[in-house]
Amino acid sequence: MKRTVFIILLTMVSVAAWGTKRLPSWMNELPQAGNSTILYVREVGEGNSMTEALNQAMMRVMQSTADRIGRPFDIQAIDEALAGGSDYQTLSRQYSIPINKVDQYERKLRDGTYRVWVLCQVAASGNVQPQWEELKGTGDDRPGIALVKSMFVPGLGQIGKGHVAEGTITMVGDVALIGGAVGCYYMAKDKLNVMRDPQVTYDDFTAAQKSYNTLRTTSYILWGAAAGVYVFNLVRAVTAKPRRTDMLTVAPSVMPTEDGYTPSLSLTLNF
Repeated sequence: MKRTVFIILLTMVSVAAWGTKRLPSWMNELPQAGNSTILYVREVGEGNSMTEALNQAMMRVMQSTADRIGRPFDIQAIDEALAGGSDYQTLSRQYSIPINKVDQYERKLRDGTYRVWVLCQVAASGNVQPQWEELKGTGDDRPGIALVKSMFVPGLGQIGKGHVAEGTITMVGDVALIGGAVGCYYMAKDKLNVMRDPQVTYDDFTAAQKSYNTLRTTSYILWGAAAGVYVFNLVRAVTAKPRRTDMLTVAPSVMPTEDGYTPSLSLTLNF
């Protein structure tokens, strides 16, 4: 029984580590445009702050787009404008470089600097008005998928929807309640063996019986609480509204860089 419980807990942790990894799919493969007026591009920037890294990435998007559609601009002027707090959308309109930022993914590096990847829709050509489209969300945003996740690992559906703190507390809480219930069960079993011992004294029998009743009641309460948390977890997996988050990343991944792709191991928890 103990081995079975250990295997179940180990499986839950392993599945959680796999399921909480939320690397945007566009990091490895760009989406296909739904019409011929736009293209999807991905660029990366680095800087001492998140804003600086984002500005560098957006400047590269603007530069590559301007070069492709034949609308050159002053790179230094754009860089200074972004550093001064100007919005890239305003600058793109000013220089007639159609850009629509769809998403971004950021990481804080070990040296304290930041790296930001951006996914943008850009004009396919300079003489056609782009028709922006809404990028469809990931499967984690769908209640059915979140429900299935939470059925196997409590809290995993909430984490997938962006509610990292709630999902983590639910997961840890349910595991703790189940562990406590199982522990009380085995301690009660030991007390029952004492009571069944033909050589036990009256005082030892009375003490063992009292402990047995307490442990058994506690075990029932913990099992009931665990069941309540599990049901709450299923309800929240369906009803919780998706929200954007960097999520909990505890799994190996392949990160795109300027020189290609580099294997890495991310461990980030943002509540």
